[in-house]
Amino acid sequence: MRSFGDKASNAASNVDKITETYTRKMANESSASAPVLTGALRSDIAASPRKIGDGQWEYGSGLPYARRQEYEHSTNSAFIRNTVWNNETPYKEAVKREVLK
Repeated sequence: MRSFGDKASNAASNVDKITETYTRKMANESSASAPVLTGALRSDIAASPRKIGDGQWEYGSGLPYARRQEYEHSTNSAFIRNTVWNNETPYKEAVKREVLK
């Protein structure tokens, strides 16, 4: 990174911003696709994106029934996994464009 100077530093910063943007986008899409009874699961997912390390972001839910809904709900299962899969290619392409600038 040092040998590339400011260009590499800017690219790393921009990739972190891209990652944050896609994490928040996926959290919102997952939230919209989640099953709803009280709205607690949707609210928890939408509010969950957080930075966990340098260039690393995560989202999800800490509610005790969230995992069960993700894997076993009769009509809305895989609401998080499907969102991640649908955004995988656009995210990779956005990062690739930034790095190859």
